[in-house]
Amino acid sequence: MYCNKCGNKLEPNSKFCNKCGNQITVEDAKDKKATNLEFIKSLIYNLNKKIISNKKSFILLGMFIIAINLIIIGVNKNKNYYFNLNEEKTNNEIVQSTNETPKGKYKTIIVYDNTYSGVKIKNKKDAIKLIQKDSVSQKDNCPSQIKQIEEQMIKDYNITAINLCEMDADFAKELGNVFKKIYKDYPSVKGYFTNLTLVNVSMADNYIAAFMPVFNFATSDSETTYPWVIKTQMLLNTSYFLNKEKLAASVTDGSNSGHFPKNSTIYSPVAHELGHYLSFLAMMKHYKLSSILLIDDSNLNLFYKVYSDFGKGDYSLAMIKEAYENYKKDNNNYMSLDEWRGTISNYALAKDNSGDYIYDETIAESFHDVYLNGNKASNASKYIVEVLKEKLEG
Repeated sequence: MYCNKCGNKLEPNSKFCNKCGNQITVEDAKDKKATNLEFIKSLIYNLNKKIISNKKSFILLGMFIIAINLIIIGVNKNKNYYFNLNEEKTNNEIVQSTNETPKGKYKTIIVYDNTYSGVKIKNKKDAIKLIQKDSVSQKDNCPSQIKQIEEQMIKDYNITAINLCEMDADFAKELGNVFKKIYKDYPSVKGYFTNLTLVNVSMADNYIAAFMPVFNFATSDSETTYPWVIKTQMLLNTSYFLNKEKLAASVTDGSNSGHFPKNSTIYSPVAHELGHYLSFLAMMKHYKLSSILLIDDSNLNLFYKVYSDFGKGDYSLAMIKEAYENYKKDNNNYMSLDEWRGTISNYALAKDNSGDYIYDETIAESFHDVYLNGNKASNASKYIVEVLKEKLEG
């Protein structure tokens, strides 16, 4: 049983939560699994709401910093990690997204947020088949050349499903090379990423690319709805990835202004998102959570800890502080932690709408910088990425 207010694990038949003091009613205690499900839904909803709000506020900050160029090219700056929640569905089988998928220039026919309920799911193999089926069912009208590229990327990089239907073929191949370079240096991170997909994004929620570590994709036909299938995915905004000129203008402008690391390219936003991915995997390893593809009562508590921490940024800050201490030991330069982080890029100092730093952006921008510039990256980036690599390798 879990407290439906704070999520604390309770002893059977508890009348009060021993952590927050919340009174546990008879209705709360009737169904442990239902209580867990409702609490996790509430947790994800609240964290997503907060992070989406942070994303929008940082877009406005980026627009202010480089307003003249943004007005000229007519684009918004990105806040690249993003969460999403689908409300619980009641239908059996597939539940189509309510988002419209208009056809036209710079739009995709792909729907990234279909959800399923009442599905027979016994193991990871069943979950993978369902994710693949959802992806393949949307490819009928996609060019054969793109489908061949997708299949090769799936094979090479162990990604469960890829949907780049309308993308330029050469551009899609080059995106694959980003994964190739990173997976060569970090071979242990293969197999956790489930989806790489184009997505239609509203003007209100504009971003270049987005890492979505948790997407509630499917629930089982069991009485308790366990196990749940969770997708971990990267979303590529069609407004940019189907319009290379706009993407190039945005990234070049951001790099020249110091908003992004120097030498940023149209491919490197994917490296930034993979920085978030590696940070999330390091956190999973820290909490000893081996996988989030299937969630049930055996790993629900660990899942809650990881997702909650990722929203708060505690583990990201701990990695940054460890790297900072290593830097101070090796160098005579004792600039402040925030000054040190600021040597990476302006984006590395992103704040939420409450004025608090979003520390995982520092991790992602460090990785972005090292990906682009190698030994010529900032010292802060190199020290942070070294700590990240140590956490991943254990």
